[in-house]
Amino acid sequence: MSPLSEAFVQDCAARMCRSRHVHGAVIAIAGPDPAPARVAAGGNLRPESLFFAASTTKLLVTIAVMRLIEAGRIALDDPIVRHLPDDVPAGLHVMDGVDRTGEITIRHLISSQSGLPDYFSLKGKDGRTEMARLLAGEDSAWPLERTLAAIRGIRPRFAPGTPRKVQYSDTNYQLLGRMLERLSGQDLPGLFASEIFAPLGLGHSYIYTDPADDRPAPIHAGPRVVHLPHYMASITAEGGLVTTATDLLAMGRAFFAGRFFDIDAFLRQQDWRMLFLPGQFWFGMGLEKLWTPWFWSPLHPVRDIMGFWGQTGAFVFHHPDSGLTFAGTVNQANGWGHASALRAMLRAIRAARC
Repeated sequence: MSPLSEAFVQDCAARMCRSRHVHGAVIAIAGPDPAPARVAAGGNLRPESLFFAASTTKLLVTIAVMRLIEAGRIALDDPIVRHLPDDVPAGLHVMDGVDRTGEITIRHLISSQSGLPDYFSLKGKDGRTEMARLLAGEDSAWPLERTLAAIRGIRPRFAPGTPRKVQYSDTNYQLLGRMLERLSGQDLPGLFASEIFAPLGLGHSYIYTDPADDRPAPIHAGPRVVHLPHYMASITAEGGLVTTATDLLAMGRAFFAGRFFDIDAFLRQQDWRMLFLPGQFWFGMGLEKLWTPWFWSPLHPVRDIMGFWGQTGAFVFHHPDSGLTFAGTVNQANGWGHASALRAMLRAIRAARC
């Protein structure tokens, strides 16, 4: 079957739901030509289901940052203190009594090379991380102000820009979000709507800001449903996107087609560094690249699959060699469902090569 046939995509969705950890899945696939995308769903999701896209939101931040750079408003190596309110960055990065906050650049933030602690991984007095508490259903908001208060006094992992060092940190993107709001004069929901959703004609995507909004599909954590409306409404920059598979696919296609900025120049600047937490993948500049073991395709290496995972099981990825773009979700917040989404993407890539 063709990777873009209706039957193939429907079979992908059905296979994604075979994992006991996946209660519902939706996947959309498009090729390099302008032919319509295919979308299919299984389990408790439908092709048109709204879902929390989590860290795939970071792709929107990348778009907004790169557009400001191309417009000459900022530069990647600008110190962040130049573009943030004076009271935000003070004393954020202190190692061995030396405050290196002024050394942090926009490049460091967007590439996860700042060394700043990830608030999501901080342990509380009970010894549990914030991630563990959230997955247990303990809902609470994490605006930037709370994050800054939490990480001040926590030793950074490394000095900003240390060679070969990388640490996934949602704190970096919270700071980028505040910077974007200050430079654009808009809040992030308005900025993303005007700069991304409207130009692409996306009528179903928005940034989650109202804890009373019950339109997105409930998130699963293992067998349980977890309700985190206050948290989701507070993480605008690093995870606030609500979307559909079709809309998220359109964003991914536009991103890698260079609709928003010079994608070729952007990819040439990548400095890929391997991460092992919150998963094993390469992190570059505002972009992730999947690690695919050689034995999954020993004769025809898969090579680059670039995009973003979301902690909720959302995904948007592009494979330049085949021209395929993928988007969707397994709606599983503990990472167990990611493998089923990756298998679906690899199966489509293999089919495209036949």
